[in-house]
Amino acid sequence: MNTFQDNVTTALDTLTAGLRPFVLGQLRTVHGEKWLAEARKSFNNDRSHTELDDDIEKWDAHALLTVMWDQWNSVFRRKLNLFERSLVAELRAFRNRWAHQGEFNFDDTYRLLDSVQRLLSKVHAANVGLISELKFELLREEFGEAINSAAREADNNRERWVVAFVYLMCGSVFVWLFPMTFGRMLGDLVWGPTVAIGLGFSYLIYKRIKFRPIQVGPHECRRCRRIIYGTNCPYCASAPVFDSNEFKMTDAETDDEESELPRVPR
Repeated sequence: MNTFQDNVTTALDTLTAGLRPFVLGQLRTVHGEKWLAEARKSFNNDRSHTELDDDIEKWDAHALLTVMWDQWNSVFRRKLNLFERSLVAELRAFRNRWAHQGEFNFDDTYRLLDSVQRLLSKVHAANVGLISELKFELLREEFGEAINSAAREADNNRERWVVAFVYLMCGSVFVWLFPMTFGRMLGDLVWGPTVAIGLGFSYLIYKRIKFRPIQVGPHECRRCRRIIYGTNCPYCASAPVFDSNEFKMTDAETDDEESELPRVPR
């Protein structure tokens, strides 16, 4: 199963491939043969980005989203509205987090996939179906595991009550047979062992019903796929909390000027 980071990478690759024809078509419609020179103006203040390639097929997600954001009023608002503009800002923030090796949890990944799907659907991209498949797989992994966990919990509860019933029946038999078997030999002393036997089985019944078996030993966390040794994952417990302020449009205008990681989806 893919990690959340893998899903984000695939989504950005799909976004890049789906936006290229739309961005090229809109730039040529407005600027004609000067479209490349106009697009390069969007990076005059971006020291982290190299010269735009003449072939748009070599543009990455950062280049496409930056051009869309910078030239929104002159080019892209003719076909898109303010809702799509907010999607561009949000996707820029997600892309920057990905470029900085930021962590992604289920909520972040699903939101990214949904935003990519909405934007690609609006521009009528041919590969939008790939995002739908990613969303379905992500939901199946997340909630399929939750359903399986609920089923395992139901089986565990049923097993606990079955074992407790077996303890009850065995304890009742021992408590009933012990005085009959050793009563003449021990006399009144027989009730001491009988009570001890009853208390012992009562404790076993209580322990089996009250406490759940603890999963020990190395195993894989279903969320972050890391190896853990207990019931709770320490990595997921320290996962970043979703912050809506990250996607403010003012923040989206500062991209990768200080980035030292040139990895970009192609």
